Amino acid sequence: MTRTVLFDLDGTLTDTVPLIAEHLSGALVSNGIDCTPQAVYPLIGRPLDVAMGELHQFGDDHDTLARVVDEYLENLLRAVDEAGDTLLLPGVHDMLERLRAEGFRVGVVTAKGAESAVQLMSVTGLNPFVEALVTNSDVERGKPFPDAALLGLERLGVAAEGAWYVGDATSDIEMAIAAGMRPMGITTGAATREALLEAGAEVVVDSAAEAAEFLLEQEQPEN
Repeated sequence: MTRTVLFDLDGTLTDTVPLIAEHLSGALVSNGIDCTPQAVYPLIGRPLDVAMGELHQFGDDHDTLARVVDEYLENLLRAVDEAGDTLLLPGVHDMLERLRAEGFRVGVVTAKGAESAVQLMSVTGLNPFVEALVTNSDVERGKPFPDAALLGLERLGVAAEGAWYVGDATSDIEMAIAAGMRPMGITTGAATREALLEAGAEVVVDSAAEAAEFLLEQEQPEN
């Protein structure tokens, strides 16, 4: 059995949670809808359409919804370009290098859409370490449904049994459990340690370095 780990992106590998909260709330406010960055945090990790529905009841006002989404994505893409590789969380490159050197299969499964995920992977230099990328654009049902995680495993050609999923949001933990994976929470993004444990995380770590140490200490599975 191959050792496998799938990672979330925002808040797990990259320090983008504050940018998401700032620009999503800002797009709502600029269109006359009250919202604070703090209100966005609990929804980070969910697909954008789900988060929008939680933040405001748009009903049949599709024009306003489209305008908010377009403004948010445009501003976020610009901010990510400006920040570049400074968005990479401490220790992430080293963690991924170590895991790959020890034979881990590595993928990224994110609730981001394809365009923003590809951009973020590129500007932070993550592509050389990642064998498979699954975005919300690839599945009909996003987190916390298991579809994206299962697709990530399929693209790597590995089974869910014994594979880890590492994420900073409760939806990450819920998705991992639904997919039959082992859930690891990390406190570098949206959710607290307590919330991640309550969601069902098997273990919670505070950094990429701690995640690497834990994963590398696990026994090599038998083939």
